[in-house]
Amino acid sequence: MQTDREKLQDKAIVFYDGSCGFCQSSVQLVLKYNKQQNLYFAPLQSGVLEQLVPAAQVPDPLPDAVLFYEHGKLYSASEAALRITRHLKFPWSLFSYFRFIPVSFRDKIYSFIARHRYKIAGRREACMFPEPHQRARFIN
Repeated sequence: MQTDREKLQDKAIVFYDGSCGFCQSSVQLVLKYNKQQNLYFAPLQSGVLEQLVPAAQVPDPLPDAVLFYEHGKLYSASEAALRITRHLKFPWSLFSYFRFIPVSFRDKIYSFIARHRYKIAGRREACMFPEPHQRARFIN
């Protein structure tokens, strides 16, 4: 397990709700527009987060929708989403400039979307199955 942890430490990883249609659609968008193909993905339900990040740094309970791990730090809510957009092609990368908006306001918008994500895109019983050329970017 230590070897796996060391391999993952240098990766930028998007942790998403594997049973959420909105989250899975968002992962598909990120896969499509990730300019350097340097983002990796793992469902929150996979146990990878617990292997990688010390328990004291993992929010309890886990937040809705997305967490982002980069350079040894774990980000959540709007900060996670905006940091992910920095890795995307134009025009999606422009969203990263919304970091100037106060976190409290950004997180309220994020929380509203997260609370209603199942209404927006439904719930799925299983995680999406990536295309063959994308599988290497998913962590089990």
